[in-house]
Amino acid sequence: MKSLSIIACVMTAFLAQQAHAQDKNVRMYKCVDTDGKVYYSDKLNPDCAKRTEMNRQGVVVEKKELPKTGQPTKMNAPTKTSLEMERRDKALLASYTNEEEIDAARDRTLVTPIQGMKTIEAKLEKANLHLSELKKQADALASQQKKLPDRLLEDVSASQKEIANLEADFAQRKAQSDSIRLKYEVEKKRFRELKGSEQPSQ
Repeated sequence: MKSLSIIACVMTAFLAQQAHAQDKNVRMYKCVDTDGKVYYSDKLNPDCAKRTEMNRQGVVVEKKELPKTGQPTKMNAPTKTSLEMERRDKALLASYTNEEEIDAARDRTLVTPIQGMKTIEAKLEKANLHLSELKKQADALASQQKKLPDRLLEDVSASQKEIANLEADFAQRKAQSDSIRLKYEVEKKRFRELKGSEQPSQ
């Protein structure tokens, strides 16, 4: 008899637990119709303009939106970066047919900065010669223990400033030309990869 009582208690507890679990799974719907009236129901009304799903405790149940048929999911949707890379690859293949054309485009782009560097180099040489002459004059006056004229000091300062500006301009143009070379080197490498991937496997 004791064993039967124990079994009965276990079964009662089990059934109560199952009933409680089922009660938690029951859904309620808060509905707002087209007239703005709010009512609650355990059945989903298709005429409901706005509905909110809740459990028996009144807690709103959040639903995960499933992707519509034919639409890419977040897992396989193309990213902005991949689309941009694909666009660049197409433009690269459309612009060149071989690596020699890339080298030619690089050389054309380098004409302006290289010419500018040559012009600056000529100006720098002239400015350095002028500063050298000014310093010789200053040294000669100093050896005679004569006061340096203000005009000479101003010329030396102006010449030094001009040389500093020319050197900065030269460095900027050199950095520009280095950037151009690097850009076309990267494009040539990518072009080689794309052309290699187009070749049929042996």
